[in-house]
Amino acid sequence: MVLVSLAALLMAVLFLLFKVFEQRRIALLPAITINYFTALACGLVVSRPWTAGDLGPLWVPALVLGVLFIVVFQLMGASTQRAGLAATTVASKMSLVLTVAFGMLLLNEEQGPAGLAGIALAIAGIVLSSWKGDGRPVRHAWTMPLLLFLGNAAVDIGLAWTQRTRTTPMTEAVLPTMVFGISGALGLLAVLLRREHRAFHDVRTWAGGLVLGTVNYASLHFVVKALARSGMPSSSVFPLMNIGVILFGTLGGMFFFGERPQRLQLAGIATAVTAMLLILLA
Repeated sequence: MVLVSLAALLMAVLFLLFKVFEQRRIALLPAITINYFTALACGLVVSRPWTAGDLGPLWVPALVLGVLFIVVFQLMGASTQRAGLAATTVASKMSLVLTVAFGMLLLNEEQGPAGLAGIALAIAGIVLSSWKGDGRPVRHAWTMPLLLFLGNAAVDIGLAWTQRTRTTPMTEAVLPTMVFGISGALGLLAVLLRREHRAFHDVRTWAGGLVLGTVNYASLHFVVKALARSGMPSSSVFPLMNIGVILFGTLGGMFFFGERPQRLQLAGIATAVTAMLLILLA
């Protein structure tokens, strides 16, 4: 449970950092690129891939996850800045709906009526969390949280499948390092193609990327450890982590940035947490 709690807290900090990026006007994609190279450096220090043995089975999953990571991280930052911290946190972590479905269909993890009810409530939570107090959804605000919902689900499913089928006790810590290295290379290519490389001359870009990368590596490190060593199936680990991220992220947004979710958004958060509890208890 300690590993799960640490992973949830660190993932919530990621959302808070993106809000800081908005306030400090830090260029998003260049900072994300520095973040991945920072996370790669952390991984090389901690995991030491050259002593892990056969990494052959991890290259293809790491490549797919690397592409997903750079896309999802860009969406996470943009959604936090446009749709708000609460809506983005809920939508991102509600990806467990598809993660649980994956576990049920392909990993033979069973869900009873309570679990199915939780999945239905989760969808309602996503809609409510991006709703304004006047009864209208924030214009276009739901599109990025929805894309983030799908992208984060793909990441969670990829991590769960890779940890279950491709890693060994020797290579489980190397997986995040490989993913971060691939994401960093793709991010650098994207920066050059979009001609945003001038942002690398700004010290704020480097400061933001270094902090983000350190937290990012630690969060994924604890996610992989929780999946491998918590003694719980992925259909329990992800709901617990996601409950923590929603609560930490929403409280952090209220405390540090003065965000005040509307009543319907608060109802969406409560619905999301209820959905996760139902899935967990099931």
